[in-house]
Amino acid sequence: MTIKFFSEIDEHLALGKTGVLLTVITSDFSEEQAALRPGDKILISRDDIKTSRELNPEVKEFLINRAGDIDKLLSSGLESYQLPSGKRLEVFLEPLEQKPRLLIFGAGHVAQELARMAALVDFRVEVIDEREKFACRENFPRAAEVHCQPFAEFLEGYQACSTDYLVIVTRGHQHDYDVLKSVVREGWAYLGMIGSRRKVELIFSELKQELALPQESIDKIDAPIGIDIGSETPAEIAVSITASLIKTRRLKHG
Repeated sequence: MTIKFFSEIDEHLALGKTGVLLTVITSDFSEEQAALRPGDKILISRDDIKTSRELNPEVKEFLINRAGDIDKLLSSGLESYQLPSGKRLEVFLEPLEQKPRLLIFGAGHVAQELARMAALVDFRVEVIDEREKFACRENFPRAAEVHCQPFAEFLEGYQACSTDYLVIVTRGHQHDYDVLKSVVREGWAYLGMIGSRRKVELIFSELKQELALPQESIDKIDAPIGIDIGSETPAEIAVSITASLIKTRRLKHG
């Protein structure tokens, strides 16, 4: 197994592609045929096949023909195939999905702790803030992207995805309001905003007046953000937010 192969898997997922990872358990190919050996891996999707070892032409053609069936796999499990030549191949199948994207608006201390924790639980983290001192790779080593630009500029080119998770932890009431106003009608999976109950009530009141939002839209926003664990420090607040992200992801996707 090579680091290059795993890098190709990361690149595949980063492009938003899905697929299935096959790990060879057993095969009855002879050593001379140099096809596949236990432990070898194959990443297969509708338009591509990547392998940790060069494939036997018969195996490659067979998998290409089965790509449509494999792409529909929803859960992991063992599968045994019989190739046209009569050779058998037993593999363990694992569906691969793109990591859900977490957009963190704000790059302060809470955002830094949140980015670290969210990456550990398999979110693809992106951070947005115009302050160079804060929005830098040094502060966010685990983030997939750090956008050092004004929120409004980023949001002009933002296209919402139903699997996006949005967290608003900017440095001030006005920034929080501007970001929330821009994304509240988008089709996201989760939207949360930091702040005291008083601040949240004021912002919600402003939103209702300016956008004529129905209460059901307001109710979908997690604010004050996070699960109530009595958190006070940036790290503790990040724990409570991360818990909300995980809860939402599991309830939506199981």
